Amino acid sequence: MLSLTNINKKYGSHEVLNISEWRIDNGIHWLKGGNGTGKSTLFRIISGQIPFDGEVELNGINLKKEPIKFRSKISFAEAEPQYPLFITGNELIDFYTETRNTQRKQADELADYFEMSAFLYNKIGIYSSGMLKKLSLICAFIGNPDLYILDEPLITIDIASADKLYCLIREMAVQGKSFLLSSHQEVSSDKLKLDTVLQIIDKQIVQL
Repeated sequence: MLSLTNINKKYGSHEVLNISEWRIDNGIHWLKGGNGTGKSTLFRIISGQIPFDGEVELNGINLKKEPIKFRSKISFAEAEPQYPLFITGNELIDFYTETRNTQRKQADELADYFEMSAFLYNKIGIYSSGMLKKLSLICAFIGNPDLYILDEPLITIDIASADKLYCLIREMAVQGKSFLLSSHQEVSSDKLKLDTVLQIIDKQIVQL
C-alpha cells in the first residue's frame, strides 16, 4: 500500500533518515518514539511537504511522478498545526472543502462530532490549543483520502475528544482507510487495534 525506497533526508550535514526499503499494507500503524527521532520529518516526506532523496509510492502512485494525484490520496495533520490567525475556523474549513472537492455537509458533521460548531465563526487566533487541535482533526478528515497521517493527534485534547477520535479511526478503518499515527503516549490497545507498532531507530524504521 505505502512503500519507501532509498529515502535519505538531511538538514545541512545532519542526516535524519536513511531508509533503504520500507513497506506497510492497509491498516492502522503506530509510529512511537520521542522528539528528535525523525517522526515528523518522515510524515512530511510521505505527505509531500518537504524535498527528499528517494521514492515514495502509495497504491502504485509515485509522489515525484504524479504529485497532485498522490497528494489527493493523503491527508496529513501536523502535531502543532499553524494556521493564519486572522481567519475564522469556517474560512479554513471552506478552503479544505474546496481544495478536496467535497461537500460542506461532511465538515459540518465533523464539527458537530468534535463539538466545535459554535466556535467556527471565531478567528483562529483566539483558539485554545485544544480547539486548534480539534480544528486540525476536522480538516484532516475532510475529503476521501486513502491514507490519514496524524502526527501526535492525542496531544492537547481531552479524554472525551480522544475517545471520539479513536471511534472515528475505527469507523474509517472498517471502510478500508489506512492510518499512520505517531504519539508519545501509549495508544490504548482496547480502544484501537493496531496492525503494526513502529519506531525509528538509527535513522531507519523498525517494526517492534
